[in-house]
Order: sequence, then structure tokens, then C-alpha cells
Amino acid sequence: MAEHKTSYGSIMKATSIFGGVQVFNILITLIRGKFVAILIGTAGMGLNGLLLSGLNLIRTLTSLGVSESAVRDIAKAHNSNDDVKIRTTFQVFKRLIWFTAIFGVVTTIVFSPLLSKFAFKNYEHTTSFIWLSVSFIFGALSGGIYTLLRGTRQLKYLAQANIFGGIIGLLVSIPIFYFYGIQGVVPAIIITAFANFLVSLYFTSKVKVEPITISWKETFHLGKPIVQLGLSLTLVNILAAAVAFTLSAYISGTGSLSDVGLYSAGNAIVDGYVGMVFTAMATDYYPRLSGVINEETKWKKLVNEQAELVLIILGIVLILLLSTAPILIQILLSKEFLASSDYITWAVLAIPLKGMVWVLGFIVLAKGNNKLFLTIEITANLMVLLFNILFYTWLGIKGLGISLTVSYTISSFAMLLILNSKYNFHVSKQVFQLLIVNIFSLLICLFSINYIYSPINFIFELSIVLVTIFYNIYQLNKRININSVFQTVKNKFNK
Repeated sequence: MAEHKTSYGSIMKATSIFGGVQVFNILITLIRGKFVAILIGTAGMGLNGLLLSGLNLIRTLTSLGVSESAVRDIAKAHNSNDDVKIRTTFQVFKRLIWFTAIFGVVTTIVFSPLLSKFAFKNYEHTTSFIWLSVSFIFGALSGGIYTLLRGTRQLKYLAQANIFGGIIGLLVSIPIFYFYGIQGVVPAIIITAFANFLVSLYFTSKVKVEPITISWKETFHLGKPIVQLGLSLTLVNILAAAVAFTLSAYISGTGSLSDVGLYSAGNAIVDGYVGMVFTAMATDYYPRLSGVINEETKWKKLVNEQAELVLIILGIVLILLLSTAPILIQILLSKEFLASSDYITWAVLAIPLKGMVWVLGFIVLAKGNNKLFLTIEITANLMVLLFNILFYTWLGIKGLGISLTVSYTISSFAMLLILNSKYNFHVSKQVFQLLIVNIFSLLICLFSINYIYSPINFIFELSIVLVTIFYNIYQLNKRININSVFQTVKNKFNK
């Protein structure tokens, strides 16, 4: 029983750590954006955005998804306690990182004229892209260090690296913009990347692995599965971006630019609000799962525990989002965007299902079944696009939220069937109970918002919110003993 609670506690700890890191990074982004707007104006922000979008495109294509895919292999090696395997995996990964860094530099230099022409309709910024190619070396190396920290589950150091990197990036870029204005955009990007690399170097000592000599032939042989999975992840990212672009183009063409703006604003609020849960999953759960994926009892137990805590946290977060959506929109945006609440209030119903799909989807990734992963992702993305187009045509902005719920409902059932057939995996009764209760409470709250009028709806809605929160806190306390956690924190402060 104590071991069971410890496992839940570990998951909760990771969620709280990286949820906090994400909130911090959002604040840093907002502060940086404010200074950039003041110091270099709209033209400078436009230049900065176009240069970064060009670099991100090249990075997506040349990174080969290595940093993401290698997490699985590093976690498995680290969990094996096999010294030779650990050293070999680390050496292969380091060589792959250097390869992707050089590949990114060469590709940027070769295609710099095309990047300039595509982004700015002229060749005036060719030299800028050539200079910016240097950032690929710093970015790849620092990203590689973060991957090592993820794979070895050095959560404390990974969180510190993200926070210090954000602070240093902010402190370095602001003086450059202050003294050089719009001319400082390119130097700021390069120096920020270099500063982040210096921060990451400090944390290399936290993952102490002795070097090992292996041939390049062996490197390519052992690195092949990492690259194959990485290319699958890259293809999925490109497909997701293409689907998002296609949908925006369709909304703009059949509806209006205002509808595109409302949809984008609603998406940003929903994703930002629940992002901490999914960030924690990608950061901690994936390497933990990869480490035990060959031990059937352990990985099945871990998946159900992760699903339970994800649904508990989302249950609290989503009921608050649903009940305060109009207020949040006015605080974060303006009254002009209030119509986006039509999307938000329906989209929240999909998020518990999305949480389930994410938890289950990482099983396929950890197993390394690239073909199945690609098949699932391609089918899911095309289904989402189809339903979005159909429901937007029928119901407008509200239809986009409903289509998301329909898509993830189908995806959830499909994932359960696939995993049952492929890996004989079954979701626990506790997971189904949490899923049904939280979706039901969201449905009642949504009904209250749309069909019960003031002042009764306020009392009814508040009752639902409180009952849902207390229910989920009760479920959380059963798993991690909240009182003991608070007592531990209190004792630390009293020392």
C-alpha cells in the first residue's frame, strides 16, 4: 500500500513541478513580448517572428525528432542498470545530436535565399539566416542535455534548467533590443541560444556517464531505431501543422477571419489552461513508462495510475475553466473575444478524453511500434479535420468544440480496442469511474450555463463546481494523502 501511494506521489510531484515550470515560462514569454513590443515595435516583432518561424521549420525537418525519440532508449538503458548499455546508448545519442546540429546548419545556409524569399518576398535577409544557422549547434546541444535529464528522470535539475534558461534568455535579449533596436533581432536570437547552451552545460555534470568507444558502423546500427521513431514523430508534427493550417484556411474561406481569431483564441486558452498536465506527461510519464515497458505488470499498473491522476487533476481544472470562461477571456483578451466561449465551453468536454488518449498513446510509443503509431496519428488527424469541417459548416464556432469532443470519444474507444488487441491491456474500473463522473459534471455545468437563467443558474453552477472539486480532492487524498504532503511542506519551512 505504501509503495502504491509512493507511485501516485511520484506522478503528482512531476505534474506539479512541470506545471509550475510551464506557468513560469508563460510569464517569461509575456514579459519578453511586452519588452519586445516596447523596444522594437510591431516591425521588430514581425521580423523576429518571421526569422524564428523559418528556423523552426528547418529545425523540425533536420532534427529528425531525435531528442524526443531518444528519451525512450535512454530511459530503458538507465533503468536496466547495465553500465555498458547505458554508456553505449549515451554515446550513440551524442553523435546523433551532433549530426542533426551540423545538418541543420548546412540546410539553413543552403536554403537561406529561399527562406528569405519565402518569408520576406526578397533576398535581403539571406545573410541573417546564414548567421542564425549557428543557433542550431547551441540549440541541438542544449536540447540533447535536456533529453539526457528527461531520460534519466532528473526532474529537479530539468526544471531548474528550464527556469534558468528562461531567465537568462530574458536578461540577455532585453539589453540587446534596448541598445540596438530592430538591428539587434538576429544577435539576440543567437546570443540567447548560446546563453541557454551555457546554462545547460552546468547540468551535464548531473548525468555522469563514462565515455565508451564504439565504431561509426555500430553507431548507425544502434541509432537507426531512434531515427526511425524520430522521423515518425516529425511526420506527425508536420501533419498536425498541416491540419491546423487547412482548418484555418477553410474557416477563413467559408466563414471569416474573425472566426479564425475566435477559434485560435479559444484554443490558446484551453491549451494554456490544461497544458501543465500534458507537459508533465510528456516530460516524466513517457520516460518512466519506457523504463518499465518490458515488465508487463509494472507498465500496466503505471498506465492506470497515470490515467487516474490525470483525470483527477483535469476534473478540478476543467470545471473551473468551464465556469469562469467569460471572465478569463476578458482578463486575458478582451470583450471582443467573448464569442470564443462558445468553442471553449464545448471543447472542455473533450479534454478528459484527450487525457485518456495521451496516456494510452504513449504505450505505443514506448513499445516502439512506429507503423502502428503513424497509422493511429494519421487516422486521428484526418478524422479531426473532417469532423471540424463538418461541424463548423453546420454549427459555426460552437461546432468546432463539439467536433473535438466527438473526435476524442471515437479516438478513446479506438485506442482501448487497439491496446486490448495488441497488448492485452485493460483500463481499470477506477479510471472509467473518474472519466464518467468528471464528464457528467462538466455536462451538467454546461447545461446550467446554457439553459438555466439567473439567479438560479449561479447557485446551481456553484454547487456543481464545489461538488466536483471536493469529489476529486477526496479521490486525490485516497491516493497520495494530501494531509501528509502539506505536513511535509510545513516541516520544511519550519526548519
